[in-house]
Amino acid sequence: MASTGAVASVLLLALVVVVATADYYVSPPQPYVPKPLTSPVKTPYFPIPNPGIAIEGFIFCKSGYETYPIQGGRVKVVCPIVDSYGKLVAKVTISSYPTDLKGYFYFITYGLSHKLKNINGCKVKLESSPVSTCKIPTNVNKGVIGVPLSFDNSNFHSRDNLNLYTLEPFYFSSPVVPKPVY
Repeated sequence: MASTGAVASVLLLALVVVVATADYYVSPPQPYVPKPLTSPVKTPYFPIPNPGIAIEGFIFCKSGYETYPIQGGRVKVVCPIVDSYGKLVAKVTISSYPTDLKGYFYFITYGLSHKLKNINGCKVKLESSPVSTCKIPTNVNKGVIGVPLSFDNSNFHSRDNLNLYTLEPFYFSSPVVPKPVY
């Protein structure tokens, strides 16, 4: 049995050697692959180059004591273009789409902000009324002389990249019938 004990001792010793060397196993060398440098993700800043311009409002007819919306009425935007010396070179005029049943107009002046350095020189004026009994433009809310576009009456809509100018209502009137003289 001594030989069995010796064999068991040798096996135990071999097992200890295997377990002891297992902790010191070194994997074969791997090729060096540099890790990319990572920095915090930042959203790049792109300044908004000249947002578009949209204009909205209403056109009504004021005839005597009656006021009603005008369907098919139009306004126009008139903008001066000046040279570097401030001299008037030209005027840009853009007509709106016709108003709807409620007298509401909304239009976008595509590319206008790219042509002008200063949008504050632009004015919105009454242009036309399809109603034969209500064709005389009034200066209520500066419908005749023109409402200047200013930041006071605008809101920026980032989703559409538009400055929306909301105007007070404009009015056309019926011709004044002269009173009969007796």
